[in-house]
This record gives sequence, C-alpha cells and structure tokens, in this order.
Amino acid sequence: MPSSFDLVTLADLKTWLEVEGTQDDDLLSLLISQVSRAILTFLDRPSILPTTYTDIIDGGNDTSVMLRYWPVNAIASCVVDGVAMPAAPPLVAGAPAQRGYILDPPDAAPPGRMQRLSLRYGLFKKGLQNIIISYFAGYQIANEAAAVPATAPFMIAAQAPYGAFESDGGAAYADGTALTPVASSPGAGQYAVAAGLYTFAAADAGAAVTLTYGYVPHDLALAAKEWAAERYAYHARIGQASKSLGGQETVSFIVKDIPDFVARILQPYRRVVMP
Repeated sequence: MPSSFDLVTLADLKTWLEVEGTQDDDLLSLLISQVSRAILTFLDRPSILPTTYTDIIDGGNDTSVMLRYWPVNAIASCVVDGVAMPAAPPLVAGAPAQRGYILDPPDAAPPGRMQRLSLRYGLFKKGLQNIIISYFAGYQIANEAAAVPATAPFMIAAQAPYGAFESDGGAAYADGTALTPVASSPGAGQYAVAAGLYTFAAADAGAAVTLTYGYVPHDLALAAKEWAAERYAYHARIGQASKSLGGQETVSFIVKDIPDFVARILQPYRRVVMP
C-alpha cells in the first residue's frame, strides 16, 4: 500500500523502468517508500506536503527567528513569554505602522527558501523555549481559479504547474464560501476529488471556484524515481562493483550512498540552517 510520504507513484516508476508486468509491484512499491523516506531524512524535513508544525525556540533578544520548515502557508499563532503576538496589519500610506509579527513572503516556485518571522516594534526576548510558533507549511497551490463546466461531466483537473497533485486543501466558490468535501456523488455546495480531478454537482454548473492542494515538486519526484530505479537495478547485482562480459570487456558500476544526479536535485531543498 502506498505511503502518504511517497514522492513518486508506482505507475510513473514502472513507466520509467519500462516494466509492464505486475510481478515486481510489491518490490517497487517498497522501494518507492524506502527511497522517499531516505530523501526526507537527507533533507531533514518530516514532509514536503502541507502540514501543521510547532517550533519551540529559545529567544535571544532578536527581531526575527527562522522557521524550521517551508514554504509557510499560514501562521496559526505566535506566543512569546506566554503572550500571543498579533499579525502586523499591512502598511498604509500616511498611517503609522502597527506592531505585530511579519512573515517573509514565500517564493512562488519550488524549492523556495527558509522564512523569517519578524516582530515589528518588538523583540523575541531572551529565554529558554519561551517562543512557540504554530504554522502550516508545505508545497501548496492556493486558490487556483477555475470554473465548473457548464455541461456534464462537471469535473476540473488541478493544473499542478510545479508538480503532481498529492493532497486536497479545499475548494471554495469565488466569493470565498467553502464547499464541503464528500467521498463521491457531490450535491450542491459539495465536491469530490481523486488524483487531482475535482468533481462538482450539476447544481454548480458554470460556477467560478478556487482549488487549494498540496503537490510533490517535479524535481523531487524525479529524484525519487531515479534513486528507486537505481536500487531496483542494484538488487540484481548486489555487492558487485564490476562485471565481466564474456571475457571481452568489463562493465563498472557506480556505487554511492546517493547518486550524484539525485544529490544535486535534493540540495536546494535541504534544511541546513537551525533556528
């Protein structure tokens, strides 16, 4: 059974390997899960999909702290010495700036970067585990504009510009009113989603909607596919560094912890700075 942390699908890996039968499906599925976990461990990130995190940080009388995971989609709360900090309102020309926390904007495209949370007119005071920040982070397309078809089938495919759809984050009418997710056969004001295909009710035909969903960046999926394919090939030559072909020539195999191509892809996603 696929893991929720898998970075590539079994179908994609089999296409890459040009494997048509099903006899190795269990092995390939296991390799996908194992390689995906190895990648997340290398990145020092528990997940790359939208997830709620809580950072507990030692204050140092600084105006900013670095959040551990990115891209940050929303801040749920920021508490310093037991006092909840408000979000700083947007700056308005001619009006005085108001105090509160400010989040560095995320990059539009992956891999993105770690983000600071700063206090306007305040300090993250010195203390031991006196700063608690809860936030929602992960690769996500938010409020993608779409329209329910005017005629059946009333389906919309997520555009997924940066990577394959992986998790639903909700659908809403254009005015912001949330639609209710259901397993199947949606009625008015409801939707169902499977593999990035959103289905709506006939009653919502022609309605303008927005879609929010988590995704796996294309290059991370490629890294997982390449590494899993390499491990699949290795299982037929375990322990071999080279092989003689009929005494005429010798083929040498590259044996590394992480293939160079995969390591280069992963590096920009790696968490290397501690808050």
